[in-house]
Amino acid sequence: MKKFVVLLSFLSLFFISAVILSYVLISFNFLNLKNKIYENFPNIELRKYVFKKESFIEQFQNDYNVKFLPYTQFEELSFSKKKIIFSEEYYNNKNQKISISYKSYGSFYIDIYKNDLILTDYQGEIYLVSNLSEKINSDLEIIKPTIVKTNLEVDRVLDTLIYKNKIFVSFKKKVNDCNTINISYANLESDTLLFEKLFSSEECKEDGAPGRMQFYIRNNEEGLLMSTADGTHNKPSMNAQRDNSVYGKILFIPFETSKKILYFSKGHRVVQGLYTDLKMVISTEHGPRGGDEINIINENGNYGWPLASLGEKYDFKYGQKNISYIKDHKVNNFSEPIFSFIEGIGISEIIKLPKNFSIFYDNHFILSSLNGRSIYFLKFDDQFTKILTLEKVFVHNRIRDLKYFNKSRTLVLALEENGELGFLKKK
Repeated sequence: MKKFVVLLSFLSLFFISAVILSYVLISFNFLNLKNKIYENFPNIELRKYVFKKESFIEQFQNDYNVKFLPYTQFEELSFSKKKIIFSEEYYNNKNQKISISYKSYGSFYIDIYKNDLILTDYQGEIYLVSNLSEKINSDLEIIKPTIVKTNLEVDRVLDTLIYKNKIFVSFKKKVNDCNTINISYANLESDTLLFEKLFSSEECKEDGAPGRMQFYIRNNEEGLLMSTADGTHNKPSMNAQRDNSVYGKILFIPFETSKKILYFSKGHRVVQGLYTDLKMVISTEHGPRGGDEINIINENGNYGWPLASLGEKYDFKYGQKNISYIKDHKVNNFSEPIFSFIEGIGISEIIKLPKNFSIFYDNHFILSSLNGRSIYFLKFDDQFTKILTLEKVFVHNRIRDLKYFNKSRTLVLALEENGELGFLKKK
């Protein structure tokens, strides 16, 4: 017993010493440790509150009236999670680039087709979860979907969209060691999904990528809106302001491939959510250090990046004398965001809630987040000039994508930390 106590004391002392040493080394930026941590994980502040002396009561007061699932301010919800069994490659691929957006998580995207759920992982593998209603209401904790045969070849998937009976995939693909942005599509009525090219950029960039897609009709012409991004987290590219570059834009891509693409808007950083009802276009965009945006998108609009942002650079230091970006969008002829999250929630997808979800959330949108690990119920005014209400509900998981399954009146969440589906509905 004495030996055990001695061993336990030694281990405790070792652990405490290691924590203190790590804190000191990082605080004093020994061997440039702090800069390296911020460069790779700019939203993780290891120094934050390590030895703060505030009481637990003060912490509780700070979060006064914040709701946690299964409750919102006005509804008691039912929330369940089910583990997805992806392909072995999803878990074992060691060649994926670890970035601030994806880290070691395996992102995936969700779509609803009839009564089924279509999953697409970041490597381009497509899965079928049949009879979604049954899965939502079952006691199963694990879902093993069917892998769908395809001819799709990608380096990284950035979004999927189902329109009518077709699935569209936006993805990066290296050509001669340079990333191009692409959209391919396939007919969902076939046993094997044979993808055809809709769009592939001639321009390529190592740090360039496509993003979210939505169906859109422009001047009676059907096509897709697709966002693009360029640059690394602390090294923004000026391509977003250049009229001759596809990067940092929202593009209109006609279904009739003989017609040219249109640069619908510019000055975008990283669009993580896109919504349209054919009259209104809304985007949600990552800012730098803070400054995540909700934007109302108008054709030919310029949204300011990388010149204007309500956020700051990732290497921001308290007490610094200069700002990194222009703060007044209007004065500098940029379209200003309708709302900006200064705390940097890692904003992701946005969808509109139908009336049958809840009488308390009629005419509301729902927004998801990554670093914020929360969903947000929000309501715009009738003219979409401001946000009237914004309610945060903590989910405790990174949410990459979300859809509403009308048949079961259920929100389906893509929870990427552990490769799970979340199901949220009224109790």
